[in-house]
Amino acid sequence: MSCYIKNIIADDDVISDVKALIPEAAVRRRMSRILRMAVSTAVECCGNIDNVKDIDAIITATGYGCLADSERFLRNVIENNEELLNPTPFIQSTFNTVGGQIALLSKNHCENITYVNRSHSFEDALLDAYLQVSIEGKGRILLGAFDEVTESSNNILERLGVFRNGQKNGEGAIFMELTSQYSEACKIRIDRIEFSNNALSLDECFCRYAKSKEEKIVYNNFTEYGIYPTVSARIFYECTKNMQRDEEMIICNNYLGMGSSIIIVKGV
Repeated sequence: MSCYIKNIIADDDVISDVKALIPEAAVRRRMSRILRMAVSTAVECCGNIDNVKDIDAIITATGYGCLADSERFLRNVIENNEELLNPTPFIQSTFNTVGGQIALLSKNHCENITYVNRSHSFEDALLDAYLQVSIEGKGRILLGAFDEVTESSNNILERLGVFRNGQKNGEGAIFMELTSQYSEACKIRIDRIEFSNNALSLDECFCRYAKSKEEKIVYNNFTEYGIYPTVSARIFYECTKNMQRDEEMIICNNYLGMGSSIIIVKGV
């Protein structure tokens, strides 16, 4: 059984009014910036909140989680001497807040899991979705990746020397709907997901995975989109959103020298 991507969008593709995507005003007011960004992208990916009710699984991926709320909670702990703390920043600071909020808004009680594994968070989540669709035959899976920039995290990463050779900080949210059933709306098929225990060079990647000299390889192309753990989801989106029929592509991610992740896709 195959695994197809029916729809894939980024947070800057969202054109619907957030009031239509997240109808409950009280919920919107309590949302942090990253939570509003990610949930809006997820709902737009499915069309509307009612369409999320039929999703068979919600899978999210993040490297840093909801940083702003984590910082706000820790700051409150220090300033209030661990007394009279507002629980909202703590509740919204956990890594699975986005997946949980999508489920609460849609009243969907399906499997809901969040992957937090540094730069391979997106690939781990994608592998889980791929296996559920291609082997277990799940009909529809909503998969997303998100991370945000805060002033504190930017200062810390800058001091650590992460931004070198013209690289910059980044953030974003990407959501996609995966399905086992092919339709005209499906433009991408995932053929293979693999991990290497070491960082592959471009030549090694080509020799190991390319079927011909014309094979297209996207190798560590994250400079344009900024440095953040789930930037590979953004690269995946940019590479696949305009794929042509029968076009094949190898996407290799060696984020900051980590072991390589390989995703092979084909236009359908």
